Amino acid sequence: MIRAYLLAALLLLPLPPARADVPKEIDRVVEELSAFIRRSLPDREGDSLTILPFLSDQGGRAVLGERLAAELELALARAYRRTRVGSGGPGKRTFTLVGELQPYASQVRVLCRLLSPDGSQLAAARAELAMSRELAALLSPPAGPDYSGQGLHASGEEGSLARDLDPLEPDDSPGGEVQLAGGEGPLERYLSSADIDRFRFYVSQAGPVRIEVATGLDAQLLLFREGERVPFDVRGNPAGQSIRFEARLAPGYYIAELLAFSPEVEGPYSILFTPAAPAEDPFEPDDAPGEARPLPPGTRQERTLASGDADWVELAPAPPGFYVLYTSGLVVDTTLALFRDGRSMLLADDDAGDQANAFLGFFLGPGRWLARVEGKPPLADGPYALAFEPLVPEQIFPRRAAREILLGDRPAFLQLRVLQAGRYLVRCPAIEVQLYGLPGMRTLPTDGPAALAVGDYLLVLKGAEGRVASLSVAEE
Repeated sequence: MIRAYLLAALLLLPLPPARADVPKEIDRVVEELSAFIRRSLPDREGDSLTILPFLSDQGGRAVLGERLAAELELALARAYRRTRVGSGGPGKRTFTLVGELQPYASQVRVLCRLLSPDGSQLAAARAELAMSRELAALLSPPAGPDYSGQGLHASGEEGSLARDLDPLEPDDSPGGEVQLAGGEGPLERYLSSADIDRFRFYVSQAGPVRIEVATGLDAQLLLFREGERVPFDVRGNPAGQSIRFEARLAPGYYIAELLAFSPEVEGPYSILFTPAAPAEDPFEPDDAPGEARPLPPGTRQERTLASGDADWVELAPAPPGFYVLYTSGLVVDTTLALFRDGRSMLLADDDAGDQANAFLGFFLGPGRWLARVEGKPPLADGPYALAFEPLVPEQIFPRRAAREILLGDRPAFLQLRVLQAGRYLVRCPAIEVQLYGLPGMRTLPTDGPAALAVGDYLLVLKGAEGRVASLSVAEE
């Protein structure tokens, strides 16, 4: 209990400044523990080693613990030739490596135990990492799957009547709202029986905002400030023609809900959002790499593209890892490009997101990373949103049997871990497949066998929403 309070206080009390060598310190600990394991477990045919994520001393997951386990797995897979690293197999004697993280005010102690197949302890070791602000951040639990690669609607009922009548369903839950943007015509929707349609919109500057719902349904429109549970305004449809809301709103995000007074009521409607006149883009000037401003992870920016303009941002990952960068909105047809140091373009996309939006997923390591947003004629100017978020790709291992993956309205991202070097063939019929070597995002061939070393790779699958991809990765 005392250590639990200490861990909570680490993020509040002054800590040593973030050290640029924390990744090197982690590499040092991995090297020490790898050497200990190789001394304790000889390289033998018939043995296998399973490495579990290192847990905090309170029994919970931590970013640091999962990173240590992953790095150890790769280091040992490179070192062992006979002992199999990863899952065991028929006839294998399986040893298990478990670890524990113990945070203190000045250091993090890493305890490591090697267990025999019968569960008894074979050997133990420990290592220390100097505490810093950056290391304290790695002691927090891993983020959940902020983006699973399946899209917002992957869990919806694909064959339901409601989804057939309204392709924007489901939008009933927080996080699944349909985005409303000004500057385009009304959005045509269908309200199903006992349904709630949710919308999210942004007010960039104080001014009059108008929402008009054209429908003959006996329905009501509820307005919320994002994060609040009690509506600040409710409008009905007494004339059976339209629901109209017009008021001056402060800048910020808002939620609108449309629902019928009776659960059996259903039918079509259209909704039109007219925001206040947009202000100038507060991020300008940003038309060149030298003018790019930092964009931290977890940030969403409301921006405006002028005709012939380009917006540049500098991605600021902390720590290195997987991320997604994407645009949203209904006004601009956007393109995205990722650059190393503003000169070498590594990735580009113009339509992997929903509607006419762009979507990129990648691994960012050390270095200066810039991204460029441009508009495509005839929809080259207007407001849009730019988001930069952590990505938690599903980890897979090579296997000859195909795995089925349901594609959403955005690409699916998979972290491929190779524990035995060789030539591997990636098969996924009728689906666009991209394969990248990490950490440099080096493009690898997918039209034939590729020579893969021990390590991690990023697989990207692109296809029509609702399609089932049949993926196999097998050694030749």
